[in-house]
Amino acid sequence: MIVPDIDDLILEHDDETGLEELGRKVLSRGPWTSVAFLVKTRNGPEADWEGPFLWLHRYQKVAQGWKLVSRFHTTETEQLDRLLGALKEWEL
Repeated sequence: MIVPDIDDLILEHDDETGLEELGRKVLSRGPWTSVAFLVKTRNGPEADWEGPFLWLHRYQKVAQGWKLVSRFHTTETEQLDRLLGALKEWEL
């Protein structure tokens, strides 16, 4: 998937499963751009929402725009707590 402009980026989602974007931050811009998304998800139209989860996506600039190259998705809300704890411990 190629995105013409990183500022017009829309997360792909399936109406059956559900995805709600709660926020986003562009962490770096340049030939390689990193974007952090805060999302919640559900496993069907009647299922409860789960999250929030952190999704980190890395995009590479190509002739047509931006190409998603890699991604990391947290799968448990406890992972966010552990990440925040690590950043605090490292005094970042």
